Amino acid sequence: MKVKSKTIIGVVLWLLFIIFCQIKAYGYEYTPEEIVLIATVAQSEAGNQTELGRRLVIDCILNRVEAEDFPNSVSSVILQRGQFTSHRLPPPPEVIVWTKEELYSRTNPNVLWFRTKRYSKYGAPILKEGAHYFSGR
Repeated sequence: MKVKSKTIIGVVLWLLFIIFCQIKAYGYEYTPEEIVLIATVAQSEAGNQTELGRRLVIDCILNRVEAEDFPNSVSSVILQRGQFTSHRLPPPPEVIVWTKEELYSRTNPNVLWFRTKRYSKYGAPILKEGAHYFSGR
């Protein structure tokens, strides 16, 4: 499969922007490390899912950071007991780009929980994407 040089250049430019710039969205200032951490969790939790599935996992994290009922930092949301089980797989560049895109325009601003096999007992069912069931308010 051939990869177009414009695509590679675009991804490299996004990565440089993310690495060297903080991003403020919805009143929270995201550091480059937090953006990479969110992308890492999305890849680890949903790497075998569609782009939409990974974007929805990203949204779960971002929506929680900005919700009053959850911790107000990326690391606190991700490390909250019993929530995200995996954050060890390095994300491919496109997942980092998707994370940045979701900061400005959420695929779903309501998702707060996801799981496999069935909807969470928390929140109202929103949608099923791939193997994940997403719930929210």
